[in-house]
Amino acid sequence: MSLEAMETLAAAEEKVRRMRADAAAAAKQSIADARAEGEQRIADAIKKSAEEIEALARQSDEKARADALELAGSNENRKAVLRAKAESRAEQAVSLIVERIVNS
Repeated sequence: MSLEAMETLAAAEEKVRRMRADAAAAAKQSIADARAEGEQRIADAIKKSAEEIEALARQSDEKARADALELAGSNENRKAVLRAKAESRAEQAVSLIVERIVNS
């Protein structure tokens, strides 16, 4: 083989080695980029989930407060109705007792 052919072959082999090294480096960079993007997406999803959980917790607390206030108002109304019935029955009981005492 001639010297010129050997130099051409060596240059071609060197070019192939560089291309492989460049391809390997590009693949590693691509993997690193994909991993970084995936980790960022996971971090974003976690952050979004935490914000949604916080919002749902706030809504739940607000609804619980509203329901508690509504229940308290309802209980006050029931208490007033029961008190009125009790007072009415107490008056009836007093009248009945006085009538029995008077009639005996």
